[in-house]
Amino acid sequence: MPSRPSVLVVGAGPVGLATAIEFARRGATVRIVDKDPLPTRESRALGVNPRTLELLEGCGATERLIAAGVRLRGLRILGAGVTRATIDLTRLPPPYNFLLALPQNQTAAILAEVLLQLGVRVEHGITATMIATDRSGADVTLEGPSGQERARSDWLIGADGAHSTVRKALGIGFVGEPYPFQWSLADIDLAGDVEEDRGELRLDVGAPLLVRLPLGRGRHRLISNAPDLLARVPASWSPGAVHWRNDFRVSRRQVDRLGQDRAWLIGDAAHIHSPVGGRGMNLGIEDGVTLAERIMAGDLGDWPARRHAKAAVVVRETDRTQRLATADGAFARTVAPRLVGALLRVPALHDRVVRRVAGLS
Repeated sequence: MPSRPSVLVVGAGPVGLATAIEFARRGATVRIVDKDPLPTRESRALGVNPRTLELLEGCGATERLIAAGVRLRGLRILGAGVTRATIDLTRLPPPYNFLLALPQNQTAAILAEVLLQLGVRVEHGITATMIATDRSGADVTLEGPSGQERARSDWLIGADGAHSTVRKALGIGFVGEPYPFQWSLADIDLAGDVEEDRGELRLDVGAPLLVRLPLGRGRHRLISNAPDLLARVPASWSPGAVHWRNDFRVSRRQVDRLGQDRAWLIGDAAHIHSPVGGRGMNLGIEDGVTLAERIMAGDLGDWPARRHAKAAVVVRETDRTQRLATADGAFARTVAPRLVGALLRVPALHDRVVRRVAGLS
């Protein structure tokens, strides 16, 4: 491998940006492109977990992220309006014994600033089309406002999301299925009876689930597995202005392989799953940072097998959690919160769940 390998990262969300940063700070010549003409202004993914904060320490992004976000110390799980269980993140070892609530667009903006300080600027409005790989690198046709060009790099990293053009060009299968219902989310001001440092999950009989996560300064992210989210906001929360709203569908899918030759897939390009647990962006950042570490160390080794196996576990676990949380029968909604509460009162089980949420297991 060249002493200063060239790397082309396709996709400039938080996953692609974190990956480009890690390559750049370890001495690679990095180029990062994104098909969107401008950085996204949507908040989308929200939680930055302790594992991600650990991974981004080396580049100096962690302090900036923490300064911009809100530290969440845990999550309450309610059934019939009564707290049945509590996930206490303060039981994690410091310094990152919390979940950081920070909208995706702000996370991306901070990472883009760090990358720019390393001498790399995101090239927006550029799409990767034709791709050919061999044992020494990848040839990619890039199309943008200035026309078409052919780019050669030692490594190609596909971080271009669930509809990845890199994955499709490489002919890699994306096995799985869509979930049958629609999710809804909103960023809204709440002035009522809500905690500003702890989220909550409501599981009420005859109603879809409702998640609330604080964003700071009275603004909260609400998530539900039904489209009429705003109609389900409790009056006690005193809802105010709605700053952003989005309905979306999700699937459960994973690639049959992570790449070939010198081209590799990370993040949503490689695996997608339920938003329950907030693992998606964090898992993708871990994919990218660990990939850059291994490539720059000159030993990819068992990275493909280990990352594929870890993603399979996350996809499976989030699917199980979602099925439990979205079961809408009266029996399920009555029993599930009490059962979860009983289990989480066992210290060993509680701490295992906390480590999963934190990305530390």
